[in-house]
Amino acid sequence: MNDTASLTASRGGYQRFLLTLAHMTTDTCQSAVPALLPFLIASYELSYTQAAVIVLCSNIVSTVVQPLFGYLGDTSQRPWFMALGVICAGTGVALIGIAGAYVPLLAGAFLAGLGAALFHPEGGKLANVLAGSTSKGRGISDFAVGGNLGFATGPILIAVLVPLVGMPGCLLMLLPTTIMAVLLLAQNRYYKQQSSAHAQKARAQTGTDRQDDWPGFLKVTAVNLTRAIIGSGLMVFIPLYWAHVFMQPESLSSLMLTLYAGSGAIATFLGGRIADKLGFKRVILISVSAFTPTLLVFLWVPNPLVAGALVVVASLALSLGYSPMVALGQSYLPNHLGLSSGISLGIVVSMGGISTPAIGYVGDLFGLWASMAAISACSFVALAFSLLLQHKTRLERQHGKTTRKTMRAPGNTSS
Repeated sequence: MNDTASLTASRGGYQRFLLTLAHMTTDTCQSAVPALLPFLIASYELSYTQAAVIVLCSNIVSTVVQPLFGYLGDTSQRPWFMALGVICAGTGVALIGIAGAYVPLLAGAFLAGLGAALFHPEGGKLANVLAGSTSKGRGISDFAVGGNLGFATGPILIAVLVPLVGMPGCLLMLLPTTIMAVLLLAQNRYYKQQSSAHAQKARAQTGTDRQDDWPGFLKVTAVNLTRAIIGSGLMVFIPLYWAHVFMQPESLSSLMLTLYAGSGAIATFLGGRIADKLGFKRVILISVSAFTPTLLVFLWVPNPLVAGALVVVASLALSLGYSPMVALGQSYLPNHLGLSSGISLGIVVSMGGISTPAIGYVGDLFGLWASMAAISACSFVALAFSLLLQHKTRLERQHGKTTRKTMRAPGNTSS
């Protein structure tokens, strides 16, 4: 009996790890697209506008179609979306490497964005399903860390591959994505069984446990979106700030970005685990309350060493609340886990990236300090939304009343 339980737990652990690894592979391809821009500009003599359109094409495709794939995944179990998404992402990067003209470059970016849109809703839903009822935060944390690692890995791979073998080196991205797609398809039946069992259990629930709480979901999404805008802005402007405001060498500017990304990955890993113990809303409020003053203080620090320490603190605080935000959003939409995952893990991140040109425009007009000030101002918006999130929605109040009535009902001996 114990051996059977151990085998089941072991297999479930492998399935969760596979989701994390697949997330990393998909987002490696997605982050490779902007990393390729300097090489594409040099190879094809592109203007900055043409180069920006390539990334914008990937982001917009991912943003527009992701809700559709999330909805389709909620209407019936489609775990094979993940395998198809990984293959599309790898094929898109490979096509960019051998494009030969601008239109095929856009087609490659389109495929990379389509792959991300296919993967995230189903992957996020399964991360929730496989986590169990008491470890939702941990499950989403593990899955989200894969995305963090992927976004860090893509630029590194491009920086190594392209100088060594040229743009055709992008074809090598087909190797890990094909392997990952095969591994995912091999577990398709298991994933489908788990999703179906979860759906049947959800349908058996009644009352407020079963209802979607859209006001609650919109509130947590507002916090998440503002967090994504801040995170994307810091990723773009931290190295520029170090180089042009602190007048530090480019190598040190890149190191700061590495520290920022690494700190964020650690906090993402821990955030869900802490939220499982303290509660999602509490950890979100702690997260936002910590990075808001940190970013404000950063603006007035002239010492790059002290500023670097503040960047690490801001990254830790910013990422601590990410997994709880995703998990809380899923809890608000029990009938639409795929849609919730697609919005929280995909659309919100893409929208954060799309917002960076506006922050850059502020910098063009008033300088890099103004760009960082705009990012800091966004943190106060996130704080306002996170405070609003602490107030219970109508369904949450109804659920609390129902729970108390059940506990007081005659014959209830539970304690």
